[in-house]
Amino acid sequence: MKIIYENLSAEEILHMLPEEQIRHSENVGKLMEGFSKWLHAYAADEMYPYFSLAAYYHDIGKVCVLPSLLTKQGILTPNEYRIVQQHTVFAQELLDLARRGKITGIPEGLIPLLRDAAVYHHEWWNGKGYPFGLRGEEIPLVARATAICDSYDAMVSDRAYRSAYSHDYACSELERGAGRQFEPALVTLFLDHEAEILRMLDEMHASGE
Repeated sequence: MKIIYENLSAEEILHMLPEEQIRHSENVGKLMEGFSKWLHAYAADEMYPYFSLAAYYHDIGKVCVLPSLLTKQGILTPNEYRIVQQHTVFAQELLDLARRGKITGIPEGLIPLLRDAAVYHHEWWNGKGYPFGLRGEEIPLVARATAICDSYDAMVSDRAYRSAYSHDYACSELERGAGRQFEPALVTLFLDHEAEILRMLDEMHASGE
C-alpha cells in the first residue's frame, strides 16, 4: 500500500494532514494523557503510559483520504462519508508497513497498541460502529477510551463545517451516547474529572491561538 509513505516517519506522515486535523490529533493525545491516569482506577494495564501516544496517532489513516473531504465546509454526501470511514482501514495498512520497518518512528512494541486505537476507535459499544462492527469489550480498551477523547475534542473544536460546541454540550452528548456509542463506565470516569478536562480545554485553546 501507498508506497509514497515508505521510509517516512509516522510523525512526518501525520503532518501531511490539514492543520485542523493535526491540531485535533494533538488535542486527543493531550486529553488521553489525563484520561489514562484516571483509568488506573478502572482496570490494570501496563500500557497506560503509552495510551496518549496511541491516541495522538488515532487518525493517521486520514492521510490516505483526499484533503478536500477532510476540510469540506458542507455536509458530506453518503459516498463521501463512506470514503472518510475508510481511514480506519488505511491506518491498519500503514501500521502494517510500520511493523515491517517501512515506516519509522514507532517502537516495535507499541505498534499493536497504536493499531488498536487507530483501527477501532469508531467501533461502538452497541456494535453499530465501523469498520468491523465490534461490540462491548471486543473493542480494545485503548480504542474505547480514545473514542471518548476523540468525540469530546471534535465537539469542542471549530470544524470546517461548524463552530465549536460548548463543554457542557459535549459532556451531555457523551452521557447521551453512553451504552450506545461509548462504554458507560468510561464516560462516567471521564466526566468525574470535569475540572481537569476544563483545564486541559483551556490549555488546548490557548495553544491553538
